[in-house]
Order: sequence, then C-alpha cells, then structure tokens
Amino acid sequence: MGLFDFLFKWRKKKNQTNEVTLKNESPIEETITSVHEKINIPIEETVAIIEKETPDAAAEETIASTINEDGHRFDLEIVEAFKRFHSDPSLGIEIEIKDDKGNILDSHKAYTDLFKEWLGIQSKWDRMSLFYRFWDQSQFEKLEDWQVIERFVKDRYPKKALQYFEEKMADKRHFTKEELVALSKLHRVLLDNPTAKEYIETAYRNHPEDDAVKVEYATVLHIIGNHFEKELSHQVFHEVLDKKIEQNDTESVFDCFRFSEGYTDSSIFAMLYLMNTEADNDIWDYVAEEYYYCPVFRYEHAVQLAQSENPMRALAKLTSLSQEFPWFRIALESTIGNIKSVRKQLNDPEFMEKELQEFQASLKNI
Repeated sequence: MGLFDFLFKWRKKKNQTNEVTLKNESPIEETITSVHEKINIPIEETVAIIEKETPDAAAEETIASTINEDGHRFDLEIVEAFKRFHSDPSLGIEIEIKDDKGNILDSHKAYTDLFKEWLGIQSKWDRMSLFYRFWDQSQFEKLEDWQVIERFVKDRYPKKALQYFEEKMADKRHFTKEELVALSKLHRVLLDNPTAKEYIETAYRNHPEDDAVKVEYATVLHIIGNHFEKELSHQVFHEVLDKKIEQNDTESVFDCFRFSEGYTDSSIFAMLYLMNTEADNDIWDYVAEEYYYCPVFRYEHAVQLAQSENPMRALAKLTSLSQEFPWFRIALESTIGNIKSVRKQLNDPEFMEKELQEFQASLKNI
C-alpha cells in the first residue's frame, strides 16, 4: 500500500488531491493568530426537555446493558492505564482479584468506589489520571527515573516532573537514552525547546539508530531548527514512520501516533499530518486523546475547532488548556480575548469572570 493510500483511508472525500506534502514551516507559526479572531457564538440555543418516565422492563434491561458496557470499558482502561503508567505498550498484564469465596471478580466489581468515580469523568485523560493515582499506590516505587518523568508529563504535571528531576536526577553525570528522551519531552511541554534540544541531541549522537530517539530528535528539530534542520527532521522521522507502515499493523497513518507497540510518539508530526490532510473533527479527536499532555497540540486543536465553526468547543478547550498550562502565553492571550468577545456577543459583562481573572493573573506572572 502506498503512503498516499494509507494516509487517506480515514479521510472523508472532500477535496481530492494527488499528493500530500508536509510544510517545513512550524505549525505554530502557521496558525498562531487564527484563534485570536472573534469566535461567533449563537446567542439563542434550542433546549430539548425530555420528561422522565418510570422505567419499564425493557428500560431496565437497557440500563443493565449500559452498566455492563461501562464495566467492560473500565476493565480495559485500567489495564491500559497500567501500561501507560509504565510507558510500555507491549507490557503484558492480567488483573486477578478474588472475593472471600475465591471467586474471580472483574476489576469494576472489585474496585467499586473507583468505578463510581470513573463513571463521572468524561475526558479520557482525566480518567487516565484517576487510574494513575490508583497505580501510584502499588507501582510508583517500581518505576525507573525516566518512567517517573513520563508518568508526570503524560498526566499533565510537568512541574512535578521537573521537581523530581531536580531532587533525584540532577546530579547524574550520564543519562540513559530513555532518560534523555523523557527529559526532552518534559522541556518541550514546558515550552523550553532549547533545553529539550540539548538533551535529545546528546541522545541522537549516542543512539542514532534508536527509533524513539529519532522520533523525538525529529520533533525538536522541526520546532526550532533552521531550514536545513527541518528538512533533516522529516527525513529522520519518516525513516521510523515508513518502517511502522510497512508492518501493516495499523489502519491509517493516524494509528501510528496512538499508544501501541512501536508507535511514533510525536505530537508535532501528528499535527502536521492532521493539518495537511485536512482531517475532520472526528480524526482530530481521535489523535487528540494521545496528546492531551501537549499544550501546543491542544492549542492547534482549538484553532481547528474555531475554523470548523465549533466556537464553544474551541473556547472550552482554550479554557482548560490555560488552566493546566498557565505558562503558555499565546493560549492565555487567546483565551482572554475570546472570553471578552463572547461577553460582547452575549451582552454579559460577567461571563466567565472568575476564569478571566485567573487567566489575567497567570499572564502577569509569566
């Protein structure tokens, strides 16, 4: 299968083209101003009111089926979280819990309080965060230093990762390739790309054939490299991606960016493919589940939502982004501007007042 066919297995037939190219300019630079524009919010919304009725037998059966489906998803996600917690998609794990009589229980039946809390969480990564805290109790001390850094970074706590580094790793004279990759990701999330480049260049010099090193090296080069380095970044990245595609174990190129054995963990190149294939909202959402920890990806996702006439989702994404990454100046400025814009449209000067004050304070502290 050619790369073009592979790319477009997911794409809905909108604008046909005969080639796909990746632009060398930074995606941040390309779209950084678009979300600053006013977001038009429809003032009137239709609200459907559904009267509640006493559930009949069929309704009760439906409810029971839903509970079973939720329980099954919980059982799958708690295992997925264990693998993510250890940063190892190939890790084999079976959870076996027995009651007092020796009967084996499903995870959602064994951890009822955890299951109840999980049911109330909509976001995939907020659910993962819940599981991470659960696994901390028994697994945290078993993690290697690089896994701890990844655990905090992927859970959207890069400041905790930095603190851990300063307390546990700063005195090290030599870092493993896994540590160098993890530290590069950490500093990218903190938007300290020059420091990220220092770490990953060391890793690439010592381990130029390692796929994880190559993907991170290509990612950093694309963000802050000159023209030659950007060209090199594409070459290095595609050495890994092409090998992944040749394995024929994914349905589309976007699967290559999802947590799986041998996946290409690059939020920047994921964005490039989404932008240059004009991916629709569903595909953006699909890939976004993997890069919720990356502020730049989330910002570009908000831009995409605004451009596809989803202003309320765009504002909601900007709001959560600014709350979780208060050092991201562009996101803060965009969020503040859009809150003010919505106030004018709704003629509501108090709209999101608490959040506005929070973001303005964060902006002053940068």
